[in-house]
Amino acid sequence: MHSLFWKIFLTMWLSIVGFSAAIGWLNDKLAREQWAEQPADSFDRGLFRIAQRAQQALQIDGRRGLRDELLNIPRMTRGHIYVIDEQGREVLGRDNALQQLTARRTPMAMTVFEGRDGVTFTMYTVSRAPPSTILAPGPEGTALRVAAAALLSALISFFLARSLATPLEAVRDASRKIAAGDLATRVSPGLPARQDEIGQLAADFDAMATRLEAMQVANQRLLQDVSHELRSPLARLSVALEIARKKGAGHIESEIDRIGLESERLEKLVNDVLGLLRESSRAPSSLDEDFDLSELLSDLVEVVNYEVPEGKPGIVWNPAGPCPFHGDRELIWRAVENLLRNAVRHTDPERGVILTLDAGRRKAHWLIQVRDFGPGVPEKEVEKIFKPFYRVQESRDRGSGGHGLGLSIAANAVRRHGGTIDARNGADGGLVVRVRLPAAGPA
Repeated sequence: MHSLFWKIFLTMWLSIVGFSAAIGWLNDKLAREQWAEQPADSFDRGLFRIAQRAQQALQIDGRRGLRDELLNIPRMTRGHIYVIDEQGREVLGRDNALQQLTARRTPMAMTVFEGRDGVTFTMYTVSRAPPSTILAPGPEGTALRVAAAALLSALISFFLARSLATPLEAVRDASRKIAAGDLATRVSPGLPARQDEIGQLAADFDAMATRLEAMQVANQRLLQDVSHELRSPLARLSVALEIARKKGAGHIESEIDRIGLESERLEKLVNDVLGLLRESSRAPSSLDEDFDLSELLSDLVEVVNYEVPEGKPGIVWNPAGPCPFHGDRELIWRAVENLLRNAVRHTDPERGVILTLDAGRRKAHWLIQVRDFGPGVPEKEVEKIFKPFYRVQESRDRGSGGHGLGLSIAANAVRRHGGTIDARNGADGGLVVRVRLPAAGPA
């Protein structure tokens, strides 16, 4: 039995049947003990007194008086008394009285008395029977009641098992389709709406499928962009080699320089792409280092400012106090380094770049802000600058050696840590990039 449905069904069914049987047995046992403790003869004495009064009424008013006396008896007690005449008719007109008496399996008392007109009546008084219970009513009904309880519990177990197994079947079918390559597959639309663990599972599954589909689209886009970016330097290398062949030895210095330049650009592009892929696939378990953000930024500023021409302001940075952080130090280093180098590349050399680190409201996050004093970015393109291979001014970026990957690498690293990154143009020019990192590190 490998099916989850049958495992759940049989477990529930047997549990319900067993529990019902135990409760029925206990109920029957307690009811019979209680009945046995009551005085058994008090009920019978009451029936005897009723029989005496009925005989007196018959002597005084005849059959009519007998009938009136019986009708004055409480309905529950009346059910234990049968008065039948010589023709087999019951005084109260109850049909099949003799058959009902015969079907009774409880003790009966019989009294015969004669009326004024000589007509003989027989009174049967039926003693009270032990109480019947759900699962122990006697030999006749036990099997029927047990079967009914088993059927009812089977229906309940069936619907409960189905309500659990069917959604899981839908999740399994969807997972098989995704494994086969159909990333557009989603679980049944009704399942994520459920307010239980199965609904949460379905919602998480759909979120995973959505993320996988987005990653596939992003990877396809990245592959197309990489192919496009590789074609340009390779084409220029081919042209330079062809020109060098035509010129001959001794006249190819410029072509050699061109080949060297394109080779450097190609190497940088490959390194940037590999860096993006490496950081995107880094395992979550690597986000477990404890370090000081302020100390990391100070080390970064020293490294980047070393490349700034002497006499230029470079990166302006006032070290903050201890800013503890939990995450991946290398990822954060690469992210901020790309932001700083991008800012230095496009800022006014005479004004440099301003780097700040502040605690957010209630110290729930750290705010890193990088501001340059360059030409800024057109407002309609601000949200696009974090996409891979996106260039605001392609000729400028190509001339400066950029491929549009630095900001994308930074954004990916920030999101891996549960943070956010955005950009806006400064009031007096330039671009301001803000990074918010949760003070507690990635969730």
